[in-house]
Amino acid sequence: MQLSLLQENLKTALDHVSRFVSLKSQLPILGNLLLTTSGGRLIISATNLEVGISYSLGAKIDREGSICLPAREITEFVSYLTPGKIDLELVDTRLVLTTPKTQSSFTTVSPSEFPSIPAPDPTSLFSLDYTLLSQAVSQVSFAAASDDSRPVLTSLLCQFQSDHLLFAATDGFRLSLSDHKLVNPLTLPANTESTFLIPAKTLTEVVKLSKAAQSIQLGLTPDRHQMVFILDDIQLVSRLIQGDYPDYQRIMPESFATRVFLNRDDLAQSVKIASVFASQSANVIRLILKSDHVEITANAPQVGQNKVSVDARVEGEPLEIAFNYKFVNDFLSVCKGQELSISLNEPLTPALFSDQSVPHFTHIIMPVRIQD
Repeated sequence: MQLSLLQENLKTALDHVSRFVSLKSQLPILGNLLLTTSGGRLIISATNLEVGISYSLGAKIDREGSICLPAREITEFVSYLTPGKIDLELVDTRLVLTTPKTQSSFTTVSPSEFPSIPAPDPTSLFSLDYTLLSQAVSQVSFAAASDDSRPVLTSLLCQFQSDHLLFAATDGFRLSLSDHKLVNPLTLPANTESTFLIPAKTLTEVVKLSKAAQSIQLGLTPDRHQMVFILDDIQLVSRLIQGDYPDYQRIMPESFATRVFLNRDDLAQSVKIASVFASQSANVIRLILKSDHVEITANAPQVGQNKVSVDARVEGEPLEIAFNYKFVNDFLSVCKGQELSISLNEPLTPALFSDQSVPHFTHIIMPVRIQD
């Protein structure tokens, strides 16, 4: 192997790929990156057996080859180099990196044990607007479970249909739903499934890979157990989660007795103030709905208590209800508009939180039983 490329391009590739290295695995090979040349390009790959990534970048290839290098060390080393040309050459079992002012060598590992990263079945590929995917993921991914005790809840329910895109996430205490009616219909391959359970972590990583992309391709591996995401020069492969997703429609209230409209910034500030006390008392805040305002209170015997009044338009009967303030904060963090609404029935039934400027986004939070 012998090639030349720019430090800034190599650094970008290593920064992306190294996030998918498994440093604590019982398989030492997973702590390495695979570098291989193909078609006049350098391809850098990593995998943790759940997600794999391949990053293709331009290079001047003088001699083809394939090697494995320790991920942490090569990524850190390249980040310290100054921008400019880097020459890479495999000498026996060492990779020699040369710049105008430095020469270093790394011990390599045989690539024969590195797990293969599958390619997509070309007949399953379809394109999706990247901005639309990014928005849908950001609106729901925070509601997925982080605890692996129920793997299904760590995934996003993703439905791809010709006229709409639906993403849902729930951890059993809250539900986020993003249902987009598509202006430009999707062209889906014939005989392709439309519903998948994709790990929330995978989709969050996909969104991080690029901010300037126009579209992204999605497809399945030939065994239909993994999904492939193709974005510019990056190909990411993730396992799909198997199981039955909760019937989210069953917990969606059909009507509401009370609705309250608030300013997002006012509510966010009030929740932050209350969190000082709520964080010391099971994270619980109370919302007491009056005729023209909402009182937000929190009480922690060892700290004290507080009450904040927020101007609001209340339609329906007065009500007192309690929530985990962290769940409310998570919802507020993805809101774009200034006016929010909370639709309610009873103190222990699900409450629907809405951003009035984003009609396709719905968020439900289960209330907390109030302890006097």
